[in-house]
Amino acid sequence: MTEAQNNAKNEEYIDSLKDEISYLREILASKLFEEDNLINFTCREIETDYSLKFGVYKYKIKDYKLKIKKTKRTIEMIKKMVNQQSSNQFNKELSDLEENQIKINKTKINKPKINMSEIESHIENEFKEEDLELQTETAKVNILIEEHKNNLSKKQDFKQLHSIYKECIRKIHPDLLLEPTDYEENLFYSSKEAYEDRDLEELKSTQNLINRHEIENQPKTVEDFERLRNKLEINIELEDKEISSIVNSKPYTQQKFLLDTKKVNNYREGLVTSLLEVEKEYIKINKDLTELKKENNLSYRLDLTKNNSNE
Repeated sequence: MTEAQNNAKNEEYIDSLKDEISYLREILASKLFEEDNLINFTCREIETDYSLKFGVYKYKIKDYKLKIKKTKRTIEMIKKMVNQQSSNQFNKELSDLEENQIKINKTKINKPKINMSEIESHIENEFKEEDLELQTETAKVNILIEEHKNNLSKKQDFKQLHSIYKECIRKIHPDLLLEPTDYEENLFYSSKEAYEDRDLEELKSTQNLINRHEIENQPKTVEDFERLRNKLEINIELEDKEISSIVNSKPYTQQKFLLDTKKVNNYREGLVTSLLEVEKEYIKINKDLTELKKENNLSYRLDLTKNNSNE
């Protein structure tokens, strides 16, 4: 075979690779957009719907449950400290004490001194992570509800946002390029951030930069084209797994349930019942704590440090 024939064969093979790559790029671009759209629109809308229907009830229940845990722990610590101090202070059997001494021991003066500030500080540290988790969940629910209100007031049409973002993916997504530069990656992730923020003007601005940019590392040799084809095939497989993971997990799997009015109402009624139950439990346990404080003269915070400094 002559050199001209080899060159012609290579050109023919490269043309076939180009066609294959063009086809694979279109498939991958479509899947990449599908994933981002699922995460930033479909799933976010499902989360918002769930939060509007149940969010307030759920975080109020968690709040009461955490308060109950803290209160029980406070009671436990007070009792433990009372018992320890009583044991150290009274080393005789009550039966050995005279009647007048027994009366003295029951007065406020002789009751064990408990530093409530110290206990409360300990409780705060012990439940710090759970407090943070609850605050994070509460903030997330409130953000979703606020976003929903803003979207209703703006009445935004996202068709143009979706269309522009699809073009940004096709032109400069790193998974579609042979060897993306740092600048090209930054350009794409700027468009992605604008899409996630639903900022149409910022996305348009980034699109203009992308349209003016010429991709630097274009495939030239047979090896380059084969490498890009293999990269696209691998990324398509990975993207299929990502999409499958999204549609087979929450919040996407809650979509069907949220559309069932009967199930939604039954679940909400169950949450209301649970909320009333934990509220009653908290009232009861808080009453127990109040009585324990009263019994041991702890109805106020005793700052022992301050007392000691005055002596």
